[in-house]
Amino acid sequence: MFKSIRWRFVLIYFLLVFLAMSIVGLFIITQLEKIQLNMSSKNMDAFIRSILASSTPLQEGNWVDSIEEIQNSINDGIQVGYNENVYIILNDEKKTVIAGSVEEVIGQSAYNLSMINNYILTKSIEGNPEEIIPPEQYEESDDVSKHMSFPVNENGNIKGFIYLTNNIEYIYDTVAQSRKMMTQATIIALSLTVILGLILSTSITGPIKDLTVKAKQMSQGDFDQKVEVKSNDEIGQLGKMFNFLIVELKRSMSNLHQEKSKMETTFKYMADGVLTVDVKGNIIHSNPVASEIISLEKEEENYDTVISKIKSSMSLSDIKSKSYHGTDILQRDGETYKIDYAPFMNDQNEIGGVILVFKNVTEQYKIEKMQKEFVANVSHELKTPITTIKSYAETLIDGAIEEPSIAKEFLGVINSESDRMSRLVSDLLKLSRMDYEQTNWTKEKLNVNEMVMDVCRKLRIVAKNKKIKMHIESISENLNILFDRDGFEQIMLNIAGNAVKYTPSDGNVWIDAFENNKDVVISIKDDGIGIPKEDQTRIFDRFYRVDKARTRQMGGTGLGLSIAKQIAEAHDSTIIVNSEVQKGTEIKIIIPGFEII
Repeated sequence: MFKSIRWRFVLIYFLLVFLAMSIVGLFIITQLEKIQLNMSSKNMDAFIRSILASSTPLQEGNWVDSIEEIQNSINDGIQVGYNENVYIILNDEKKTVIAGSVEEVIGQSAYNLSMINNYILTKSIEGNPEEIIPPEQYEESDDVSKHMSFPVNENGNIKGFIYLTNNIEYIYDTVAQSRKMMTQATIIALSLTVILGLILSTSITGPIKDLTVKAKQMSQGDFDQKVEVKSNDEIGQLGKMFNFLIVELKRSMSNLHQEKSKMETTFKYMADGVLTVDVKGNIIHSNPVASEIISLEKEEENYDTVISKIKSSMSLSDIKSKSYHGTDILQRDGETYKIDYAPFMNDQNEIGGVILVFKNVTEQYKIEKMQKEFVANVSHELKTPITTIKSYAETLIDGAIEEPSIAKEFLGVINSESDRMSRLVSDLLKLSRMDYEQTNWTKEKLNVNEMVMDVCRKLRIVAKNKKIKMHIESISENLNILFDRDGFEQIMLNIAGNAVKYTPSDGNVWIDAFENNKDVVISIKDDGIGIPKEDQTRIFDRFYRVDKARTRQMGGTGLGLSIAKQIAEAHDSTIIVNSEVQKGTEIKIIIPGFEII
């Protein structure tokens, strides 16, 4: 019951009132008793002095000689109350009672009388009035009397004592009655306190209880709550602040939901994979790209269990050993991924886990690999003729120049290797200019039939030397394109030249051109050695050769098809390769229809 703030509130008020009433009652009763006793002492002292003042025998002469007069003065001149007794005690050795309101004790020693307290009697011999309420009275009798012994001096000597007893039971009756009244008042006050406390606590805890109910409903996701404000005090202000909090919380939740939705959409559709893992290895979040990369079926799986199947060196312990910061490379299913990871903090500013970002760098790696191969190939292609030129030049310098036949042969080789270097540098410059779009293409109307025939004439001698038959199909005289003349001619020479170069003796090369769906298609076909399927996707790479040794023997640079592709793409055209080993190759140049004149 007292777990409720309502009852604790009532109990506190109850205890406060109880303590206050108890302390006040005790103080009042104590002070009342003290005041009554002081008044009794003063009255007794005044009464004794009035007895002494009204009795001449007590004031003058020897009490032994005036016993009868003293008794008469007490009987006739003094009005002793019903609750009072007066004893005149002689200051002799036995402390004899010589007069008083109780005649039966006259002549007896005061030390032997129970109604006279020997302590204050003996104490008053010192010359000062003494008083006492004997404690034994509380045990032996219901009557409670106060005793006072008043010494009477004459010329510095104590003649005797006027001993007065006063029944003060009325004082304690009054105190008891007052205590009873105070107890009743306390009970009434406590009852009112409980009632008023319940009313007051209800007015306070009621709104708080309502707030608790509303807060519980909010914790379950129901934010459409509002408390009724019935006052403008602190409780009312708390209610207003609660309603304001709900409005702000709904706005914040709406913004948070919007931001969460934006983040989820961003993660879902971003090109990079994002994986979030806590310090225990539990996968918190994984976007579709990351799930596909690591073959994650459900997010409840453990990170180490999943990653161990594809790269064991990326376990959580390995990441932790690097302070959750680092970069790694993952190669999977022919793709290359760069993995960057860094920690995230929890609400206590401690490391809560790690975020891994998977970036597909396959193309970048291919480009870097191609660049390395390109540098290596250029170096090799330049080094070979330079070495040849140097060797032959050194031989000539050493004396071979003196022999005309040898000198002429060596100079021919030097000239041939120089031409080879010149062609290589020229091709590289062409590719470089096209890479940086520095080539100015002059597009003009070209007749396809004329251009094909011109190219065939330039290749006829080479073909004749190899006994290769060139078959020119019937090309329409009205088939025209919009193209750069030199660029188109170079495409044709590079592709048709390769067809002648890689076709064995007594082979055939066919060249045809036609219109297909408003596009111009130029076909160059041979029955030569063909291109393996695995090499067909790379024949347009720079310096790539299917048969490197044979290509160098034939004087190729490995850049012809790369240049042809660059020129075609600059004119929005496409080159398609279809080849089969030992059966031949067909290359088609497709020029879009919008360029047809």
